[in-house]
Parts: sequence; structure tokens; C-alpha cells
Amino acid sequence: MRPQTLHSYLFRPLFHVGESLGIPRARLVETVGVDEEQLARPDVRVPYTALQRLWTLLVEVGGMEPLALRLAQAMEPAHVGLVGYVVVNSPDLGTSLQRYCRINGLLDPRTQWRVLQTAGGMRVELHLDPLDAWASKLRHPAEGLLVSLVSSARMLSGEDWPLKRVCFAHPRHAASGAVEDFLGIAAEYDASAYFVEGDAAGARLPIRHADIELGNLLHARAEAELAVLLTQEARSWRERVEEVLAAQPRTGDLVPADVASRLAVSERTLQRRLREEGVTFAGLEDAVRRDRAFQFLRDGLLPHFEIAFLLGFSDPSAFARAFRRWSGTTPGHWQQAQGAKDGAV
Repeated sequence: MRPQTLHSYLFRPLFHVGESLGIPRARLVETVGVDEEQLARPDVRVPYTALQRLWTLLVEVGGMEPLALRLAQAMEPAHVGLVGYVVVNSPDLGTSLQRYCRINGLLDPRTQWRVLQTAGGMRVELHLDPLDAWASKLRHPAEGLLVSLVSSARMLSGEDWPLKRVCFAHPRHAASGAVEDFLGIAAEYDASAYFVEGDAAGARLPIRHADIELGNLLHARAEAELAVLLTQEARSWRERVEEVLAAQPRTGDLVPADVASRLAVSERTLQRRLREEGVTFAGLEDAVRRDRAFQFLRDGLLPHFEIAFLLGFSDPSAFARAFRRWSGTTPGHWQQAQGAKDGAV
């Protein structure tokens, strides 16, 4: 299963771009579909569809402008949390870019970056997931990522990273000239890949004011967090919701908004993701309640009225009706049959 979310940090500079185009902040928030309070939290992740909606709006309003440059101007290491602190505390530009390309998965696990050593220096490649082909069609998003990378490299080293080659896999557009002026090199458009290539000396440029020991520690932490994230992203939303519900002492205590908050998404996003997987919150809650009921009765440690309470039923008769729906019999008969079966074994 491909990753479905990216970090809310990535929306901060895009909001700056939108506001610079005169788009009201309220409209930007509405387009993303996650309220501003949620977006401000460091643990919130947002569906990729929200990124597509926001970039579509930006291009509709300011597609004649060099949006890549506006994005580069809005990007600061502090905007991207742990990833930013790793890159600013690396010993040299080459190491900083390599680390960024590796741990960028914390921000956007679906977009891949690679660093390659070439005969003349270092190449940084951007690889979009096939699900995100819209980014090439809109031209500005992928261009903005590469231009922001170059801008950040210059800021980190305090020097003009000399570029040997820049390639974009989309066609030229109205703002291409301004982008090339910023890069200081004629870009190749309609290329077969997205990448920037600089000379070997640029990779050796030291990062200004870097705390190298701190950078090493933070990089190790980022790698550990990335491993956890990729494991989580591979799980379905159904599995995530079931895990949260099953962890509660009493089934039924959490409403969808509570579960959404624990999964760091909006309630609307959670409901949409479950619909996409063909399930509902109520159906998952019922399944968790059923499985717990069977387990409680199998263990034989609790009276039925206490099981009814732990499963969130108002009384034992409500529990009995639900259990008949699940199994076709009563809790007592099922428990007796289970005991007889175990005795036969």
C-alpha cells in the first residue's frame, strides 16, 4: 500500500505562497480541508489529495507567476521540524543533501529523492510517484521542489552552489525565464527526469554554524522515526482504527472525532478514508465489540453483566441481542458449547 499522507509542515510555505498571491487564508485552509488548529500541530499528517487541491488553486490564481521562486523564498529549515534541524547541522553540503534526500520521507514518504555521484560532481534527482502525475501537469509543484532545494543549499553554505545542469520533465511555461535567472543556468525542459547537478567542489562546502555532533544525533533519531512512519503508512486505515478501538478499556467510549484525533487527522478525513476502503466506523466498532465478546466469554473470567458493561452496552439484555446477531445464539449457550468443545479436545 502506497503512503497516503504527508506532514502538515509542508503546507506552511504553500500558505505563504497563496497569501502572496492575494488568496485569503480562510480559502487556503478550506481548500486543504483540515482546520488551522490541526495544521499547527507537529503530529498531524494530511492526505495527498489536499496537496493536489492546494497546488491546483495556486496555479489557477498565479500560474503566470514564478511560483517556484515564491516557494523557495518561503522555505526555511525551521518550517520542516526535525528534518530541517538535521540538514542545518550537517558538516558539509554533500552530507546535508544526502541526509535530506533520505529523511525527507518523514515529510513526504511518497516522493523520492536520490543523490548520485557523477563524473563531474553530484546529482540530486526527484522522483514523483505515478499517483502524483498531477504535479508534472501543473508544472510548478515539481519545479518548486527543485528550486527550493537549490535555494536551501545556497542558504546553508552561504555560497552560490554552481550548477552544471538542471532538468524538468514538464514543458516550459510563462515563468520559466525567471526560474532560469534565479538558477543562473538555462534549464532543460521536457526532459526525461527531474534533477539538478552541481560540481564536486560544491558538495564539499561546509554548512555555516553547524553543530555536527547534534546533527549526528538528530539524524539517527530521524532515521528511527522514518522506520516507524513507513511501517504505519503501510497499514490500512481500517487496521489503525481497529487498533485504537481495541486498546480502550470500554468499547464505545470513543466517538469518530476522538479516534481521528488520536490518528492525527480530521474526522472528515478519517471517514473519507474508511469509505475508500469500503468500511464504516460503526461497522469497525461493532467488529471490535464482537471479537472482544467472544474473547471475554472464552476466557470465562467475567460475569455477563460485566462483559456487557465493558463492551459499552446499556444492560445485559442489549448485549444478549447483539450477541445473537453475531453468533445466532445466546452468550450462555455459546459459552457452554465452547466449554464442551474444549473438554472434548
